[in-house]
Amino acid sequence: MASTVLAALMAAAALPAMAAPSAFKCNFTTECFEAENCSDTAFDIDVDVAGMTVTTGFGDLMIVAVRQNELLTTIFATGVGAEYLLSLTPDAARLSTHNNAGPEVISYLGRCEGAF
Repeated sequence: MASTVLAALMAAAALPAMAAPSAFKCNFTTECFEAENCSDTAFDIDVDVAGMTVTTGFGDLMIVAVRQNELLTTIFATGVGAEYLLSLTPDAARLSTHNNAGPEVISYLGRCEGAF
């Protein structure tokens, strides 16, 4: 019995960690407004999953839901006048901003360093 328990503990210890870090920074280098051509940008956000906030240059957003698995994290957030969807993998990040006054959408392409 003891050897079975020990083997199970050793197998569990060998599994990779599934939880993403609770705080990380995202840098976006491309901005796409509605159906217009995309352009270069320099837009950064700070994501604090534990604190349920996303900090931007125009104010803080409240995280309302987070879905995570090994290769994809999806974060839904809300702010004054808009809703936000952030999808990120180890290689890329996409932020979609849906302005309530429009409707209009602004999409950002970039990376989130330290998220995985």
